[in-house]
Amino acid sequence: MTIQDSDLLAASCRVALAAYLHDLGKFAERARIEVPKDALDAHKTQYCPFHTFEPGGKSGYHTHVHAAYTGLAFDIVEHTAPDLIQGDMHPFINRAQLRADDTRTTDSLINAAAAHHKPDTFLQWIIATADRVASGFERDEFEKYNAAKDESAETQTGKNHYQARQLSLFEQIRIDGASQKFTAKDLKWRYPLQALSPTSIFPQLREKCEPGEDAPAQAQYKHLWQDFLVALKSIPASHRSNWPLWLDHFDTAWLTFTHAIPAATAFGTKPEVSLYDHSKTTAALATALWRWHEAEGQTDAAAAANLKDRSDWGTDKLLLIQGDFFGIQDFIFAEGSQTNKAAAKLLRGRSFQVSLFTELAALKVLDALSLPPTSQITNAAGKFLIVAPNTSAVRAQLAQVRADINQWFLQHSFGLAGLGLIGKPASCNDLLKGNFKTLMQGLFATLEKAKLQRFDLTAVSNPVFDVAYPHGVCQYNDKLPADKLEGSNKASAALSRDQIKLGSALTREDRLLIVRDTAELSGSKLTQLEVSVFGYGVVFTKSEEVTGKFGALAKDGNLQRCWDFSLPENLSDTLWNGYARRFINAYVPRFSELDLQTQAKYRGIESDVSPDDVRFEAGKTLNHIACEDRQPKSDRLDDAGQWQGQVALMTLKGDVDNLGTIFQHGLPEPTFAKMAALSRQMNAFFAIWLPALCATEFPNTYTVFAGGDDFFLIGPWHNTQQLAARMAAEFKTYVAHNDKITFSAGMVMTKPGQPINSLANQAEEALGAAKGTSLPEKERKNALVLFNERVCWPDWPQVQAAQDQLERVRDDYNLSTGYVYGLLHLIDLASDATNPEHAMWRSRFVYRTQRYVDGVRDKHGHALSTEQKKVARRILGETFSVIDPKLLGTRYRIPLFNHFYRQR
Repeated sequence: MTIQDSDLLAASCRVALAAYLHDLGKFAERARIEVPKDALDAHKTQYCPFHTFEPGGKSGYHTHVHAAYTGLAFDIVEHTAPDLIQGDMHPFINRAQLRADDTRTTDSLINAAAAHHKPDTFLQWIIATADRVASGFERDEFEKYNAAKDESAETQTGKNHYQARQLSLFEQIRIDGASQKFTAKDLKWRYPLQALSPTSIFPQLREKCEPGEDAPAQAQYKHLWQDFLVALKSIPASHRSNWPLWLDHFDTAWLTFTHAIPAATAFGTKPEVSLYDHSKTTAALATALWRWHEAEGQTDAAAAANLKDRSDWGTDKLLLIQGDFFGIQDFIFAEGSQTNKAAAKLLRGRSFQVSLFTELAALKVLDALSLPPTSQITNAAGKFLIVAPNTSAVRAQLAQVRADINQWFLQHSFGLAGLGLIGKPASCNDLLKGNFKTLMQGLFATLEKAKLQRFDLTAVSNPVFDVAYPHGVCQYNDKLPADKLEGSNKASAALSRDQIKLGSALTREDRLLIVRDTAELSGSKLTQLEVSVFGYGVVFTKSEEVTGKFGALAKDGNLQRCWDFSLPENLSDTLWNGYARRFINAYVPRFSELDLQTQAKYRGIESDVSPDDVRFEAGKTLNHIACEDRQPKSDRLDDAGQWQGQVALMTLKGDVDNLGTIFQHGLPEPTFAKMAALSRQMNAFFAIWLPALCATEFPNTYTVFAGGDDFFLIGPWHNTQQLAARMAAEFKTYVAHNDKITFSAGMVMTKPGQPINSLANQAEEALGAAKGTSLPEKERKNALVLFNERVCWPDWPQVQAAQDQLERVRDDYNLSTGYVYGLLHLIDLASDATNPEHAMWRSRFVYRTQRYVDGVRDKHGHALSTEQKKVARRILGETFSVIDPKLLGTRYRIPLFNHFYRQR
């Protein structure tokens, strides 16, 4: 059967939904939805395996009762979905056809979804196969799993399927060659059964979040189920006519309410993969398998039999497509004559563009291959993974997409940035537990090779561009030709103007529209980018209440995606607003009412910024952010002379240590679903929690980029130190206190106005020093470099304690600048073992302290008594003893520098 592309896409979406919701019944059954007993019994008979107590006997039991609930729950969910009852339902049949002809071998969508534990027809076996492959089940292992009494049995954690909460994959990772297999009862951390929010992605100790009885456990599920149903109703009804658009919204809703529901709780399994990740990978695999069989004309009973006996599981039916954005740093930190004046807007605009380009490149692939949004398994930190059918047509289409994307980047960035795009064939057997690790290693290797073949420059083509510069170079990026003159004869390129526009739009917009044709769009409430990206128009719009739901665009197919990127108002806000969500960095520091009242702190930077920049809700420039650590010396907040502290920025760059090893070797039995879960969860810390934290507790921090495993932040010089320490502490909890998973970071303090490319290079050097590659293996990584001092994160609390103590004695003894500066010389002496006077640092410290204490006066101007001097010498001696190389040593420069800079 030949289907037009749009029909093929709709059909693929229907297969994806059937596979996506094959375990809908797990959610519904644990929520104890009310169903008539006769209906439940009928669904058990139809969808659940039946096992007799003895061979040939009539009495027995049904297993995997959740499959019956899948069929029942579909009746509830389908009212908020595209039409699943009438009209074209290819490759399924609609309900009317099913009732009219019971001899049909083609399924309804619901039958195909619910029969995955008792499959019979080809479509049922497609979904059943995808279900087993996503979990990596070997044949014997699955047969035991399928025959086991499940709903009343305990998991490996000792809890039943109501009480068991999802384990943390992070807790189980080992990268030191250890082959330890964890018993679930030994694992301490669980995820709370809550909707997705910046705090609910953190695991908790099992005693805190795992109920000991069924009633409270079921109540949690019921509350979550009811919120899920309400959420589905909030998806615009007008978007149901557009299958991929609606399915993208639904994917976010399912993520929001099932990210912490354990997928597997039967046969003594470890509940370590979420229902979301299992559903998503199953949907992607089922869609690709069906498309391969459809293209090859193998959709009959024989094809079902081959899937059942696994005789064709060695055939490469799948194509794993991976994209990787390269040149991110060069792109974000490109410079021009006017770059610094618009640095803040350019940084946030370019950072957003990187995420946008990656999302739209993935969408370009999906569109070209007529694949639904659920075929995209991951997208984080400039990388994405899509599962496609391995057919000649798909491979040819992928090659064309690669050429189109290459041409776009060459035209608009002259090759400063680009996208590596590869496809690796795979079979179902490759995804089983024993083989998956080898598959992933091969995928990584293929992508690394592609990075060395950027833009296919060895192909027959002219690598020299015929480019004219009639207006000179772009004032914001001197690598690009200007195509337009602005005021004062300043010229710019369209891509740079879009970056400025993005930088402004992020301060006031909440949603992003991706359209094929922008001609239908108009109005002051929309912000449209000049440059179409890979053929898509990009338009920013405000909230639904202001600009509506764009139902007409959805119905005529022009609206390809509608993404919500709004930030939560607090760390516990549920991340669902009725639309598909993309966790694209969107936080922008803005002027608050308090900033307006205290704007005297900004005095002194007038030559670099305009006083008119300080407006309520306007985005702050980097010059203003550099002033945010200044503190008032008195209550006269409107007097610039009463503010003290260094005007400076701190650049913070970091990434997770040993990430490649974690993904390739960290899990003892990796599967496709586990890999997807691990990628999503690693990204969530930086892409969900970190921007939300900045918005609520560190509002003066620019998140230049954060996602995947790395981050680049710019903020006030001292506040950013506190943020880095907070990140390290919270990351420890996030990875379930697994000391094998850490991150390193480099920090550089600079004056505002320094070229942003210089900030990036200095931060990169500091990060390299933090990694400590020249140190012995056990001393590398898990560290911070600040003021050129390297501190291992476990030692940071000592540095902070020393800082706090320094502040206390400064106030108590009115420490002079000379005395404190002298400590820096003593640190140099104590740390230099080659200096002949090295051993004299202690005696010099005692002498200087004695002299200083003799001259100290109390708050009333009186000399200290003999006893007070004795106490002072002891306290100062204890406070500054940490300059001993055996204690903090040179790392004590950090508290000292902070002390000096806060007094300026």
